[in-house]
Amino acid sequence: MQRSLWHQLKKEVSGIRALETEIAEESIKARDRIGRAVRGGITFRAVSIALVLTWLSGYWVRQSEIIALACQGTEAVPAVPGTGALIVLLLFNVLAARTRRIRPLEIPELITVFLFVSVGTTMMGPGIGRFLIACTTAPFYYTSPAAPLEELARFIPAWMSPSDPAIHRWLYESSPTGKVPWEAWQVPMIAWTGFFLLFGGTLFCLMILFSEPWVDEERLVFPLVRLPLQIVDPEYSEVPFLKAKATWIGMGLALALNVVNIVRGVYFGGPSGGLRVDFGGSLTGAPWNALRPLTGDFRPELIGLGYLISTELSFSIWFFQLFNKLQAVAMSAAGYRLSGAPFAQEQGIGAYLVLGVILLWKGRHPFVEAWRSWIEGLPEDRADIVRTNRWALVGAAVGFLGVIVFCVAAGLNLWLALVYFAVLVTVSIVYGRLRAETGVPLIWAFPYGLAHKSIRYFVNSRSWIGIGPNYRSPTIYTMFIFLSRGYFPSMSGYGIEGLTLGEGGGVRKSGTFWLLLSAVGVGCLFSYYFHFVPYYEEGAVGLRGGLWGAGTARAEFAGLYRQTQLPTPPDVPRIIATLGGGGLIAFLSVMRVRFFGWPFHPLGYAMACSYGQLLWAPFFLVWVIKSVLLRYGGHQAYLSALPGFMGFALGHFIVAGAIWGTLGAALGGVFLRYGVWFG
Repeated sequence: MQRSLWHQLKKEVSGIRALETEIAEESIKARDRIGRAVRGGITFRAVSIALVLTWLSGYWVRQSEIIALACQGTEAVPAVPGTGALIVLLLFNVLAARTRRIRPLEIPELITVFLFVSVGTTMMGPGIGRFLIACTTAPFYYTSPAAPLEELARFIPAWMSPSDPAIHRWLYESSPTGKVPWEAWQVPMIAWTGFFLLFGGTLFCLMILFSEPWVDEERLVFPLVRLPLQIVDPEYSEVPFLKAKATWIGMGLALALNVVNIVRGVYFGGPSGGLRVDFGGSLTGAPWNALRPLTGDFRPELIGLGYLISTELSFSIWFFQLFNKLQAVAMSAAGYRLSGAPFAQEQGIGAYLVLGVILLWKGRHPFVEAWRSWIEGLPEDRADIVRTNRWALVGAAVGFLGVIVFCVAAGLNLWLALVYFAVLVTVSIVYGRLRAETGVPLIWAFPYGLAHKSIRYFVNSRSWIGIGPNYRSPTIYTMFIFLSRGYFPSMSGYGIEGLTLGEGGGVRKSGTFWLLLSAVGVGCLFSYYFHFVPYYEEGAVGLRGGLWGAGTARAEFAGLYRQTQLPTPPDVPRIIATLGGGGLIAFLSVMRVRFFGWPFHPLGYAMACSYGQLLWAPFFLVWVIKSVLLRYGGHQAYLSALPGFMGFALGHFIVAGAIWGTLGAALGGVFLRYGVWFG
């Protein structure tokens, strides 16, 4: 009987996966068709429009995120300003077509603007622009007799952050004149922009090298690419996206849900961000209280875009979140109640590192072929592809070397710089794969902070701090927490999706690379401007948005100061958790290859360990809905519902991000009682 049930279940799962494979192939064919039908490039007009819209978006970020804190639209995937720019340009095309005096923007131009604005405004977000400013200023401002951080601040070079404490005090409390001391920040702005260009260039070059095995060989679907392509190309699907009834039903549901959430938030003190349900309120006694917090966040963007994710992956995410919770219960029942157990994030960094090694090994062919081509010459049948790959290999090597030189020049020990950025690059590769294969619409879907902390767990604090009195290296290392706790490494996701979108719009890989890299540089410079002006006018501590990351930076530097006084040994429980996560991901990867129908996706475990608390509930809901549709309605039922789910996500971006964020930024007052977070 049990064997019969197992075979029946396996048959059902196999049938659903076969349908999903068929749907994925149709999506890939539609994307390839656009690439063949559309020929174009990055035009001067498109770049000019992108620059203007990025600058205007900077004003929106300044008001909605920094001053008023009405929403965090730059955390969305894709970034709300990028999606908003696409909608604005579509309206422009409608007007241009009616006037017949202005040539409407072509698909490559629309994609150019979308990518540039998305990447540029993401650089202004809390996890990059704000966090960088916090980490380079906090030790100068947050100093006290108990934690004299000025003793550490003096080790930060003047070309990374001004050495005058008054410059930083004015940033937090406003300057006497209300003006920005640009002359003091000029060199640090140039230096950090150069750093982001080097690191961003490294990530984008790596994504070029991985694009061939992921796109052409493994035929990954790139679910998030579907949204902008559906919007810009009316022929992407049988019924144009914006003309489908399901799209407007989904957008209407998003409007209704946001109205309910806004009313709850404004008048009844409901939680910001969306609909949250507490499933663990009654779990008060041991060991079941170890399940807490057990909340479900039903966010429209995760539900809508999560519909594009395979049932295998959505099942794995909520299953492994439950698995991690049950680990906590088992440990509590056994009397092991160490704070933080079972250390899900530590398991996550172990999983990410092992997955990175696996991806590098499986995708090694373009690297090897590019290296050999410098010696053996270009193969005749693949000359253009290999030429692009070998320059990408050179770019990745030069960019990584440049980053290391930057860090060593700042005072970071060479071994620590090499290890830290090797970990960051590995995490970035896995996140790029995550966006390519799963399309999870979350910029924080990695074990944030652990790339930095995990190195410290494995060694005695004296190994990375030293014995003084020169603490330059640990100070610089602590300052670089913004790369691990922030989300710049997730730029690899925009990199791999940008390359795919570019090819879908007839843009060459090299053109997309320079477009994305330019957006990083421009976004960095714009970020300084749109942050410094309100900070020096009003003072960061006086703004409702404050300086995101300042508390984290202060705590990290204070922790470093304590460790200079009292060394700490390696953290054995967290080391075990990290190794255990790596071992389990290796096991899952082997089993998935060896056994057809293996239900657990390795990426699901990695994501559950990284941000499972936010992901499990919406993906459980999507898993149930999608499984039922595919089981009883088949291919057609799934496709009929698809515009509705995408409209649900798009409607949320428009209503909660663009409209509500703008109202909060412009009018304040009651509009600030409910905040919208996308991270």
